[in-house]
Amino acid sequence: MAAALHAPVLGRQRDRRALLGSLIPDSVTGLDFALTALFTVLALDALRDLRGDLPTPALALLSAVAARLLFPGQLLLAAFALFTAGLLACHFTSGRRPSRA
Repeated sequence: MAAALHAPVLGRQRDRRALLGSLIPDSVTGLDFALTALFTVLALDALRDLRGDLPTPALALLSAVAARLLFPGQLLLAAFALFTAGLLACHFTSGRRPSRA
C-alpha cells in the first residue's frame, strides 16, 4: 500500500529529471568525457587528502555490503544512510579542526 501512495510522487520526480536532461542539446559533444574527467579528478583529490582515516571508497563498499546483508529490499536507501552515518562518525571522531583558508 505504501508503494501505491508514493508512486505518483516518484513519477513526477522522474518526469522532472527527464525534462532537465532533455534541455541538453544533442549537439553537445564530449559531455561523457567531461563527466568522466570530473569524477576522476574528484577521486584523485580524495585520495590525496587521506590522513590515516578509513578511505572513503572502503567506507562506501562496507556500507553497500552491510546494506545488502541487512536490508536487501531497500539496498540503495540503506547504503546511503549507512555511508552518511559512517562519514559523520569519521568526521566527529577525527578530532581535527577545520583548516582556515
